[in-house]
Amino acid sequence: MRRRSLLLALPLGAVALGSCDPNAPAPPEDLPGSGAGTESDGRPDIAVDPEPTLIGEFADPVDPTTVRLPLEMGVMIVVDPGWTAMPQVLDGIFLGYEEGGDDAGGADGEDGANGVGGADGGDRLRFTALDQDGTALWSAQRPLSCTGFALSRDADGRAVAVLTDRAADGGADPMTTATGYDLRTAETLWGPVAVPGPLVAPGLIFSAAPESDDGARIALSAGTGEVLLTDDALDEGRLLAEHSGLVLHTEGAELVAHDSGDGADGADGADGADGADGADGTDGSDRWRLDLPEGVDASTVRVAGPVDDSRQRAVLVDGAHSGVLVDLAEGRLLAEDVSAAAYDHGLDVTVVASGRLVRGLEEDGTEAWRHEDPEELVFLTAGERLAYAQRPEEGTLVVLDTSKGEMVQPYDADLTGLLAVPELFTEDAATSVHVEDTRYLVTTRLDEEYGMRG
Repeated sequence: MRRRSLLLALPLGAVALGSCDPNAPAPPEDLPGSGAGTESDGRPDIAVDPEPTLIGEFADPVDPTTVRLPLEMGVMIVVDPGWTAMPQVLDGIFLGYEEGGDDAGGADGEDGANGVGGADGGDRLRFTALDQDGTALWSAQRPLSCTGFALSRDADGRAVAVLTDRAADGGADPMTTATGYDLRTAETLWGPVAVPGPLVAPGLIFSAAPESDDGARIALSAGTGEVLLTDDALDEGRLLAEHSGLVLHTEGAELVAHDSGDGADGADGADGADGADGADGTDGSDRWRLDLPEGVDASTVRVAGPVDDSRQRAVLVDGAHSGVLVDLAEGRLLAEDVSAAAYDHGLDVTVVASGRLVRGLEEDGTEAWRHEDPEELVFLTAGERLAYAQRPEEGTLVVLDTSKGEMVQPYDADLTGLLAVPELFTEDAATSVHVEDTRYLVTTRLDEEYGMRG
């Protein structure tokens, strides 16, 4: 039985403004889809084996009495994947990483139980892929200065995980490479291929200058590792994101979705890596063009957060103004005055936020409700008829019923401790939650012992 089928039996209690929990954790800075990895802080990388290791076992369950979850999540089994950073998800499979240290993992660098929850000792990242039912599928290691990871699709719709690495190229600086794997099986699909630098935007967008808009960007194919498009091939435009082979970019004051087909061939790179920098990136055609609304600066616009794969939607902002929500499948402007958005599959409601305002939109874009908060909000996510945001000044959590926009209290008021705050939902209601720097996965498996807990 899925959690969603149980929701109508669980009440949502409206609460006063002051009853939000002051101990709610801060929102994560590493948004999924940003491609951000982690920096080494000057520490040397250690040698790691980049080949994925298959697991195929259920991840370590979490004692439900130790996690303060939203009430409706308490009926499901919760597992600990060992993630310390916000994961990404595609086709119901989550991929996240743990930053390992000398005290991480088991004795002598052994893995945790079931191969999940413990990184080998040393300065490295351990990626772990979990199915939404809690099954750990595979893991892979990378140096601590790994420059990102991303999820996308190939031409056949297969979910692909792309992990980056650092390899010696005979010069003073290590070379950045990317390798594509089947997200479910960990089969190597292509790579490693040389890329100019780290992932810098949602999807497979790489740049040699991640801190500057001046750095030329390239977009790779998730299916082949070949170049789909480059900044140099655009007419006064910038690459913004790649999503399942669709490359989003600007051209003048227009937003363009470029369907690049199979991509172009790349030249061979150094030290055996297939180079991605030799392609001209001119194959394919434009799927649609959309005039950016007045006030949105095409020279600084970017895709904020992850692209919603289930609804094919993206939020674009330019840093100075609230942005827009765009339907990537049809090239339609769905809403303006938006800085963040999420889709609640439980009620088929799109929740958009900007500043102090949170709104619920029906399928046709009609505004169903609005909540105006006394403070500027950091919008977190929405799912299973609840939307989550935070007042950063107070550190309190604001939770809204997505059917009406009313504030509610979804946590057991009799319990104490830090809240487990949702950050990522699947269509089947599996949920990544975080408590400070720890991530857990609320699975799609019903806890048969739920009613017998003491």
